[in-house]
Amino acid sequence: MTRIRPFMKDNDSQPFGFGATASLQNSYTFTLRNYTLLIAFAHREILVSMAGGVLTEAYPLPYNTTKSQFVSLSGYPNPDLPTPIATGGDLNKVVANITLTGTLFGSKDPLPTNLTLADPSWDCTNMTRGEGKFANFTSVCCIPNPNHMPKEEIISTDEIYDRLIDPATDYQPRYTGNITISYDVLLTYAGSYLAQVTITNKDELTRLDQWKLSWKWRRNEFIYSIKGAYTSVTGSSECLFGPQGKYYQGMDFTNVTNCQRNPTVLDLPPWRNNDSDVGRIPYCCRNGTIFPKMVNASAYKSSFQMLVFKMPPDLDRFRLYPPDNFTITSASPMSHQYKCSEPTRVSPNDFPDPSGLSLNSTAVASWHVTCNITSTITPKCCVSFSAYYNESVMPCHTCACGCPAITTGPPCSTKAPAVLIPQEALLQRYDNRTLKQLQWAEKNHLTLPNPLPCGDYCGLNINWHILNQTTNKDYFNARMTIMNWDNFSYADWYLTVKINPSFVSFSRSVGMNTSTVGNDTLILTAGNINTSYLIGVSNDSHPGMQQGVITFKELMNMKLQNGDGNPVKVYFNGMECSMPEGILSDTTTSRAQKMSGRSILVLVLITMLVNLLIIGL
Repeated sequence: MTRIRPFMKDNDSQPFGFGATASLQNSYTFTLRNYTLLIAFAHREILVSMAGGVLTEAYPLPYNTTKSQFVSLSGYPNPDLPTPIATGGDLNKVVANITLTGTLFGSKDPLPTNLTLADPSWDCTNMTRGEGKFANFTSVCCIPNPNHMPKEEIISTDEIYDRLIDPATDYQPRYTGNITISYDVLLTYAGSYLAQVTITNKDELTRLDQWKLSWKWRRNEFIYSIKGAYTSVTGSSECLFGPQGKYYQGMDFTNVTNCQRNPTVLDLPPWRNNDSDVGRIPYCCRNGTIFPKMVNASAYKSSFQMLVFKMPPDLDRFRLYPPDNFTITSASPMSHQYKCSEPTRVSPNDFPDPSGLSLNSTAVASWHVTCNITSTITPKCCVSFSAYYNESVMPCHTCACGCPAITTGPPCSTKAPAVLIPQEALLQRYDNRTLKQLQWAEKNHLTLPNPLPCGDYCGLNINWHILNQTTNKDYFNARMTIMNWDNFSYADWYLTVKINPSFVSFSRSVGMNTSTVGNDTLILTAGNINTSYLIGVSNDSHPGMQQGVITFKELMNMKLQNGDGNPVKVYFNGMECSMPEGILSDTTTSRAQKMSGRSILVLVLITMLVNLLIIGL
């Protein structure tokens, strides 16, 4: 140890240069895997250089040891110490030496106050200090902790089974949720690995649009390259000026994709699917849309692959750690919020062999993350009822999608029930219907509350209209009209309709493709590619609109005027819509002459299709 400049009058501030060697010898019957040595320095030491080991957290040198109680060191390039039995007692193989140089202050005694192993399987409590010519020597003997006994050594000629981090008995069950994320290591190398991340929609109704997935690297990893998705930020500045740049000094970081500790990944657009550089990954490149399986069985998951580079002391090819703090979001106004669990180690996933042979390949290691919807959110859509036997419409109820804290225009009541409106008022947004409400109430002698009820404040309205019964009295038709008053457009939209199976049974549909789930659920999608896009509002008088007609068979005791032909629940893109507060009977207002199935919302094309359907019955 040498006194170094600057020379200080205050001895507590005087710096000294020192050199030390930390030695670890395995004298037991178990291999010491991925050992971590903890040293408690006592004299404000600054570590300047190191050989035979690295700082476990991969901090750059020089390193100020006052940052924590213990400084954590790991073996490098050999992270394990075999047993004397397996090496014939060769000290070069069972002993690890980590050489340190640095600076300490105010003392000529560089010995640490504590030495121990991070592994709780070992009890290292009896530290002793040498005397005389061994005064600069301290040692501790570690014995097995009976409460944390090391696991039995796995003897196998196959290195994979011999070197895996956890034995199969440590695998956790795969818990289900609304969304699951699988983090699979497909290939592993010295210093890097190829990972595949798969997002699967397990929910029966909800979907993800333009998903964004983020996580936190735990051990200074970075994404060298990615296929099937892209990162929101590209660049390598954080690597160049961080510990990665100091360790990988010979690497060309211009090719590195992302060095953020918290990267965000997004799906690629469909036109990049066949791009050999960034695409050609199963389930990739759908612009972030993931459907429920019962809506689209070929698009209920999304995947991407990335080459991840590791940092010391994790360069051993079987020393694998997943990222944590996963979060996933969706850009659609109809999206829920999710909270994800921490990754748990599960049995390796199987994947179809890319050669097309009837066999599966197995991941090196797999982790499982479960994400669930955190809470019920305010609806973004609402439903209104109308029918051929009544001129009025039972509109969406007051504040169906929540009322703003501050409203513009005349004062309105958030508690008063919605008032009946004429059918043509459906073509106006909720805040432009006041005049028609007043005129309709005066015409039909309806009593209005004062102030009038507030609007529904929904960006998307769905009208369910009961058409006149067909020539076959056992059937009736219902027209569903979707009106989008939002600025957001919906691609590949779908509706889920819950019906009362005691009264009605689905028969056929026109204008929308319809599939059934059980006897009480209908899945309605666009009838063709030209209607699969529900555009946003162009101006206050022209909402985006789609229509379809559904034919039902009436069952026993079914009465349309009692509301038996109305749906029980309606979901748009998985979001439950607010239902009206009542039913529309034939005596709600003065009964009009029964119409023949036409109304203000019927398009000429739809009317022709309905007539054909009626003739067919």
